[in-house]
Amino acid sequence: MLHEWTDFARRVLLPGRPRLPEARTVVIGMTDVREAWEALIARGLVPGPEREARGAFRELAAPVEEPRWQPFRDDRAEANEPALPESIDAAVVLACDPRGIAQAGSLALAFAAQSAAWEAPSEARVAATRVAWKVVAAERWFQHYLDRYRMTMILQELMRVLDARSTDFLSVREVRAVLDVTGKGYALRVADDVAACVLWREAAARDLQRPDGTPYRELPDPTATMIELWSTGYALDHIRGDTVVLVAPAL
Repeated sequence: MLHEWTDFARRVLLPGRPRLPEARTVVIGMTDVREAWEALIARGLVPGPEREARGAFRELAAPVEEPRWQPFRDDRAEANEPALPESIDAAVVLACDPRGIAQAGSLALAFAAQSAAWEAPSEARVAATRVAWKVVAAERWFQHYLDRYRMTMILQELMRVLDARSTDFLSVREVRAVLDVTGKGYALRVADDVAACVLWREAAARDLQRPDGTPYRELPDPTATMIELWSTGYALDHIRGDTVVLVAPAL
């Protein structure tokens, strides 16, 4: 179990990017983002849904001390214009791992569906069907409490059901230690998600029930989906209405 979580921790926000050399070669000498993006699409490096989604890309430029509620829609774009990343570097980030980008998007949508029962009261009760991306330096990325609402509610519920603390499990401490050693500021968030996953497994194994009487073992497990999403090297930033917003670490 420890080996499983230690290996997992070392993949967090470190995507494989198997086609990075190819993507960089495609944009050599280019200075226009649209030209670079269209060239990357033509090479087949951009997953299908991201090609057409209007306003799907926004690079977070503000310092973390400033309000983090950055728009991810490019309201300056015409309705039928394709989405464009903020920069050529951001375009390369979103084009150097087509399989991983597509997988992360699918997992984020799956998590949104599986965790709907724990959504914030203020959230629009609509199914998430769109995927948006931000390219952010990993060491500068963080999440407000509201962005973590669903996973926080799941973890707190499981802790009550099992009368446990998130730090009761050695695997959680192992993950936190690995991330803290490398100085990643989001270590606590990842460790909390690992705690939720471990607790969900325990609740299902004991045939425990949610407060509404539904056995955990009969439900799709959103915590396992979240762990699988972290394992892609990308991260869920937030869910708003019909859109999940994901983070791709900058180069």
